[in-house]
Amino acid sequence: MKKLLQVIYISRSTFESQETINKIEPNVARILAKSRINNRLNGLVGVLYFGDGVFFQCLEGDEDAVNTLLKKLEADSRHKDLKIISKKYIDKLSFGDWAMKFAPLDEQIKQFLKEHHFQTFDPYLFSGEITNKFLNLLFNAHDGSELQLPSTSNKAINHEQDLINTLNSVRIKINLSLILSAVALVISLVTFLSSHNQI
Repeated sequence: MKKLLQVIYISRSTFESQETINKIEPNVARILAKSRINNRLNGLVGVLYFGDGVFFQCLEGDEDAVNTLLKKLEADSRHKDLKIISKKYIDKLSFGDWAMKFAPLDEQIKQFLKEHHFQTFDPYLFSGEITNKFLNLLFNAHDGSELQLPSTSNKAINHEQDLINTLNSVRIKINLSLILSAVALVISLVTFLSSHNQI
């Protein structure tokens, strides 16, 4: 039986932050769009938060799939100082169908940081208790990208589905051509044998 694993990691971005578009930094938007496609294909779910140049991400899914993704993340040049702050087995997935939920810096998160005496977002200083509280906050937070990014993912998925449908259609046509060729060959053979027997 496959084991489900939950991993929470933090890291610092290496790219220069750009002006946000609809509350999403453009580099993060690209990462998020690609993550949603890949995670959906690999059966992974989770949530991503990015603030003050720091990533906070929770990933859940099959143990092998999560560990494979972690190795890729460790080699990703778009961030540094990757630190796993929690890694544990879970009984069920927490984020349902969210291939990668995104939580922008809204008033609720600003208030959370203020209550815990943080002027900026720095999860490297979070205690285990604060980390769990923050994760619960992200779990209940509104996804700030739902109007922008799923369409990107859906386009990619729809394109992939169109490609599969096209290949299936071509395969059917090829099979039909082979069947017709085989029938024609049989008819020719029968005709030849009939005329040969008459001689």
